[in-house]
Amino acid sequence: MDIILLRVDEKLTWLELEGYMGCLSGARRRGVLKKKCESDRINALLSQLLLLSELTKRTGLPMRKIKFEFGTHGKPYLKDGGVQFSLSHTRGAICAAFSDKEEIGVDIERKDRRVNEVMYKRVLSDEEAFHMTSNGDFLRFWVQKEAFLKRLGIGITRDLRGVNSLELPDTAAADYGEYFIGASGKGAKDAAVREIALGDVLDRYVLTV
Repeated sequence: MDIILLRVDEKLTWLELEGYMGCLSGARRRGVLKKKCESDRINALLSQLLLLSELTKRTGLPMRKIKFEFGTHGKPYLKDGGVQFSLSHTRGAICAAFSDKEEIGVDIERKDRRVNEVMYKRVLSDEEAFHMTSNGDFLRFWVQKEAFLKRLGIGITRDLRGVNSLELPDTAAADYGEYFIGASGKGAKDAAVREIALGDVLDRYVLTV
């Protein structure tokens, strides 16, 4: 499993990136423009640019020929199979995971995200609640649950209390700088996070004006 982290400067503006919209298909552009908030549009655009360029590198397919199909709960897959992938983003970062084999899931959260204690009872299994001593513990449990359910293609459509992160197979939480990154899939417990610079991603594209 290959995990990539792309940091997004919070001072970055849509005006600085809008020219890269021309690198996307019409359907993908429409998906980005549906986002109401500027920061959400930026994350959506950069997620697409990172994902498409990485899939091209891994499959050899030109970006225009990369097509997706979707599972019952909306999980995207490459139409022609092969590489498995998962995406997640939080304030200031986008995380992507790739695998040539089994299905995978990834989730990222900032360590400074504060969670209302009401959520504890809605999310934690009895065992997790017993072992939790801090907000950081909650976030570690959360990213593992999310990653595991993404791997299954379910997402948070089920009762999270029934998912015990302390017992999930091939699932782990990495402590990476100001983030917790959850990964699920073969090799998740040994996977290293590789950081990529925004400039390196944008250099893979021709800016249109």
